[in-house]
Amino acid sequence: MTATMAFLVVLMVLFGGVLAYGGDWLGRRLGKQRLSLLGLRPRYTATLITTLTGALTVALTVTGMTLANEAFREWITRGDQILIELRQNEQLLRQRAAELKSLQQEARQKTEALEQLRPEYERLKRQVIHLQQLLQVGQQQLAQLERHLQAEQARVHSLHTESVQLRKHVQALRGERETLQREIDQLQRTQMLLREQNDVFAEENARLASENARMEKQNQQLSEQNAQLAAQNSNLFQQNRQLEEQNRQLLDRAAEYRRRLDQLQSEVGDLLRLVNIRLMPIAVHAGEELTRVAFRAGLSEVCVRQMLQDMMNQASEQARARGAAPGSDGRTVFIPEKVVRLTTGEQIKVDEATSLETILRNIRASGEPVVALVVAVTNTAKGEPVPVEVRLFRNEVVFQAGQEIARTILDCRPPRDPFQQMMAFLQNNIRQTAIDAGVIPRMEQQGVQPTVGEMDATTLLALAEKARQCPGRRALLIARARQEIRAGDKLELEFEVRPLTSAGRGG
Repeated sequence: MTATMAFLVVLMVLFGGVLAYGGDWLGRRLGKQRLSLLGLRPRYTATLITTLTGALTVALTVTGMTLANEAFREWITRGDQILIELRQNEQLLRQRAAELKSLQQEARQKTEALEQLRPEYERLKRQVIHLQQLLQVGQQQLAQLERHLQAEQARVHSLHTESVQLRKHVQALRGERETLQREIDQLQRTQMLLREQNDVFAEENARLASENARMEKQNQQLSEQNAQLAAQNSNLFQQNRQLEEQNRQLLDRAAEYRRRLDQLQSEVGDLLRLVNIRLMPIAVHAGEELTRVAFRAGLSEVCVRQMLQDMMNQASEQARARGAAPGSDGRTVFIPEKVVRLTTGEQIKVDEATSLETILRNIRASGEPVVALVVAVTNTAKGEPVPVEVRLFRNEVVFQAGQEIARTILDCRPPRDPFQQMMAFLQNNIRQTAIDAGVIPRMEQQGVQPTVGEMDATTLLALAEKARQCPGRRALLIARARQEIRAGDKLELEFEVRPLTSAGRGG
C-alpha cells in the first residue's frame, strides 16, 4: 500500500468517526425538540433526519476526496480497469523477460561464434602476408623472365614450326581416338551378344535340370550334357571377363589420349599467344599504370565495391585507348588467376573475384586513406586483353597547402635562358623531391621517366612570364604546393620569384 492510499484510509476512518459522533449528537437534539416532519412521529422524524444527514455527509466526503485527490478519483472511476491492466502488464512483462532471456542467449551464441571466427581471421591475415611475400618473389621472377625475353625471340620461328607439327599430331590423335571409339562400340556390342548367349545357356541349363527330374532313365546322358554346357558356360564367362578387361584398357587409353589432347591444345594456345606478342606491336608494357583511385577512410562496403568496379572500368577504357581489345569473356583488363600454396601444403586457386574481395577487406580494415593503382603485369600485344594487378598504398598527406617543396637560383644574365632553368628545375629537383617525400610516381609509358604531376597551360604561361621578367642578374625561384597533396595525388604547384640580394638571400 502506498503512502497516499494509507493517508486516504486514515482520513476515511476519521470522517467515519466524526460522522458517527455528529449523527448521535443530532439525534439527541432532535429527540429533545420533538420535531415532526411530514406527519411522522417525533421519534421517526429524528431517525429520518439522522439517516439523511449521515448519507449526505458520506456523499459530500466521497465527492470532496474525489475532487481533492487524483489517485482517489482514479481508484473510484477506474479501479477494476486498473486491476485488469495490471494483470495484462504483468503478463506482458513476463513475455518481455522471456524474450530478453532469449536475446541474451542469442547474444552469447553470437559472441561465441565471433570468438570461433577470430582464429580464422588471424589465419587469413597470415595468408595475406604470405601472399604478399609470394607476390614480391613473383615480381623478381618476372624481372628475370624479362631479361630472358630477348633470348627467346630466336626460338619463335622454331616454335611456330613445332606448333604446326603439333596441330598435325593433334589431328592424327583425333583420328586415332575416333578409331578407338568405334572399336569400343564394337566390343560393347560383342559383350551384349555374349551376355544374351549366357542368359540363353542358363535357361537351357534350368530346362535340362527339370527334364532330369522327370526322366530318371536318361540321367547319365543328361548329366554329361549338363557338364558340357557348364564347361561352355565357364569358357564364355572367361571370354566375357577378358572382353571386359580389354574394354576397360581401351577406355583408359581413350581417357589418356583425351588428357594429352587437352594438354597439347593448351600448349598450342600458349605458343600462339607468345607468337602473337612477338609479331604484333606492344599496346601496354609491363609495369605501366592504367589508372588509380583514392579511397577515403570509413567508406561502406557497398561504396568501396562500387569504386573498385569503376576502377576496373576506367582501366579497361585506358587499355582500349592504347590498342588492347576484349578477350573471349568480353573483358579488356583482368586479374589473372593465381595458384597459392597454403602453410598446410594445400594449393588453392585465387581468381579475380577473390582478389577483389581481398582488396576490399584490406581497404576497409586499414582504417586510413588508401590509393589503389592498376598496373599491367606483362607486356600485352595490340588486340589482346591486359593482365593487371592492383597495388595498395597508404594515401598520407605529403605536402600541406602553401608548403615549400623546393627552391633554386636562376641565372638571368644573357645568354642564359631562365625558362630552360625553370623547366630543368621542374623535371629534376621538384620531381625527385616529391618522390623522396612520398608522392607515388606515375609510370604511364615504357621508356619515359615516371611523372608526379602535370602543369596546365595557364600555370606554364605564368611561369614563362616570370622567367621573362626575371629581376636582377640572379633570382630565387620557390615552388610551393597549391593545395594539400597526398601520396596518390597529382602535384599542383605555385611559384614565387624573388630578386636575389648581394648577400645571396631572397628579398
